Amino acid sequence: MYKLLKILARPLAAFQQSAPQLAGELTTARVSRPRHLCDMREMVGQMSESLGDRLKAAGIAVDLRIPSDPLTVFLDRSGMQEVLTKVADLACRIMPAGGTLQLLARADGPYAVINFMDQTPSEEPRLGLCFSAAPARRDDTAHAESIANVDLCERIVGDNGGRIYASPSPLGSLGVTLRLPLCS
Repeated sequence: MYKLLKILARPLAAFQQSAPQLAGELTTARVSRPRHLCDMREMVGQMSESLGDRLKAAGIAVDLRIPSDPLTVFLDRSGMQEVLTKVADLACRIMPAGGTLQLLARADGPYAVINFMDQTPSEEPRLGLCFSAAPARRDDTAHAESIANVDLCERIVGDNGGRIYASPSPLGSLGVTLRLPLCS
């Protein structure tokens, strides 16, 4: 009986050692979503229409600048809609009433670029600060939801071959830049 317990204990010990690694791999696994050719001008325009009521209820106007030429990218459409929704939700939470969420969509070399910037008459922009400060505030429970939204945006955009980050905006001071490779 003792020999049988010893034989069974070896695989159990090996499993116990590898279980944390397996759990980590399962929680970081990503579901592959289908990708499609999309015109970012349409997605930004649809975001402005679909989230316009939410922004308006928060007292935030939208200033949308879209080029006439297409900004065609290959991406997960539902994931990118989620990113645009999260950025708008974040704007609703951090911007004071009376502000304007500016969006500038443009081509920059081989990239489709969307710049987001919050503009308020009496305050510094806050949207870019959320993206620039998120890594330093990982343990800040007061801002956990905002940090989780920034992390989700970064992951989804990264999964689509792009980046979303705080940067100086062509619209003014610090903003958020979404950069995705254009299809040629």
